Amino acid sequence: MTRAPKQTRPVAGTVPSAADAALAEIVQIKVWLLGISPMVWRRLLVPSTCTLRELHGVIQVAMGWEGIHLYQFCLRAARYGSWELSASSPEVTLAALRLRKSTRFAYEYDLNIPWRHEVRIEDHLPAEPGKAHPRCIGGNGACPPEGCGGPAGFMAGRNATLSLDGLEDGGPVATEPKMRFSRTAQANPLILRT
Repeated sequence: MTRAPKQTRPVAGTVPSAADAALAEIVQIKVWLLGISPMVWRRLLVPSTCTLRELHGVIQVAMGWEGIHLYQFCLRAARYGSWELSASSPEVTLAALRLRKSTRFAYEYDLNIPWRHEVRIEDHLPAEPGKAHPRCIGGNGACPPEGCGGPAGFMAGRNATLSLDGLEDGGPVATEPKMRFSRTAQANPLILRT
């Protein structure tokens, strides 16, 4: 007598197939950098099959970071991220985490002088056939350079440059470029225009 092969269910949090990604719901996320004024933020659309490791990559591209430092996500008293930190594996999907609308969690990058980001789940949307994901659909402000001493160093340097003492030097005043999102940027995944 032969047995039928045992049916197995996919393990929660495993990396999904391309077919699963096409059917996944879309999660609208807002990410903003803490400690910087005016606020630097991005609004992203990612499939619910996106892992935290993949979300790290999406945030890196959207914010303009180089991706050369350690990172971690902190949510529900757990840390997911770089293995050097002894954090849990970031190979868990957003769907497996069952994040509800308005859920907030932290994303930290470059942990020596940490750049802290707050991540908020804004909405769960139906999948859009024919649309590429992940996509950056909005945002404001250019990210500071990574090696500027963190938020405090960046703000102090910018304030010194824009102060009256900085104007006495007679040189041109360095200003922060205004980040704009064109229609092309909204139609193509993660294409930003300055």
